[in-house]
Amino acid sequence: MSDARPTSGGARWLAHLRSRPAVAQSRAIADPARVERLLILKPHDQLGDFLLATPTLRALRERFAKARIVLVTREFLAPLATRNHDVDEVWTLPRVQDAAGAARWLDVVVKVARFRPDVAFVLNSVSRSKSADALAALARPKLVVGRSRVYAGALRQGLAEDPWAAAVARPSRDSLYDLDLDPSSRSQHQIDRILDLMRWTGAEPSRLHLRLDLSDRECADGRARLVAALDAAGLGGAETPVVGFHPGAANALKCWPLDSFVALGVAIAAGDPPPRRVVVFDSPRERGRAAGVVAGLAARGIAAGFVAAAGIESFAATCAALDLLACNDSGVMHVAVAVGVPTVSFHSLGKPSEWGPRSDRSITFHAPGRIDAIPVEPAAEAVRALLQLSRG
Repeated sequence: MSDARPTSGGARWLAHLRSRPAVAQSRAIADPARVERLLILKPHDQLGDFLLATPTLRALRERFAKARIVLVTREFLAPLATRNHDVDEVWTLPRVQDAAGAARWLDVVVKVARFRPDVAFVLNSVSRSKSADALAALARPKLVVGRSRVYAGALRQGLAEDPWAAAVARPSRDSLYDLDLDPSSRSQHQIDRILDLMRWTGAEPSRLHLRLDLSDRECADGRARLVAALDAAGLGGAETPVVGFHPGAANALKCWPLDSFVALGVAIAAGDPPPRRVVVFDSPRERGRAAGVVAGLAARGIAAGFVAAAGIESFAATCAALDLLACNDSGVMHVAVAVGVPTVSFHSLGKPSEWGPRSDRSITFHAPGRIDAIPVEPAAEAVRALLQLSRG
């Protein structure tokens, strides 16, 4: 469904500082031969939502190869944003908790005001950010592109197949966005809905894969953490596949039951050969679920490694060393996909066709409103099938 969100009062006031172009001029303004600076605003504190925007960053990099691309995001997302090589710089808005934080926040605001981009893209997908709007207006670009109606779930009836043509046919309904673009009527997945904000420029990514660039040192450190967890559980030294479990999610309604994770661990560790080793990841926001799975497996005679909660960059590097991750529909699912790890994921509130991995090495299970109804044995079969595919 769509939800129209008004521009904030501050952004409306700042918008008066710039002259607005006609919608029909947008393609001329965004001519790759002319564009020198692009400003991308994506400040929402949602891991998965950010990673689903990385194909859009790739599309802009490939289309505007000579432009300087600056991404503005929040501190929480900085570990992901700074590990994306499709942008030239990342400016991070800190949490303002003291004078030092306020000074850093003001420094970013000054940078944005001085940047003077040709085009500013506000990457609204499922929510609209007042701070992103204010920064877009403050930057005084030649063109501001955004989406006043945010979309999560089914698309509303009557959307056009070509969002740009539809925008040209009507005046902008928003006081800030010169080009106010709905998603295309064909765009079911959130990746496509975000891409629709710049497809009118001719930008189309060469690959739709999510992007997270880890250094060789980070990957080595991640492998070391995984080995340490296996060694501590008495599982080191073997060459058998390692399956990670991440049983947490910010919303309890998105969490597959702990007993189901335990039963999955038993099925894949004690089933037909070759044996699989299991490690369970703790999470800073859902502490205790991982320990519960490890204890439940121990009660069934299955040893499992335990990976302590850490920052998202630490999780990403350790996850990259896995053979597969089984997890709930959450940001970590998208992290695993971005670092090339096969996934088996459990969905309840969001449809996989809109939010799930777009990968032939990912299998999703969906039970609307009843995640506990997802059975264990098909999930175990999915794990076995993906591991066999990876070995082949």
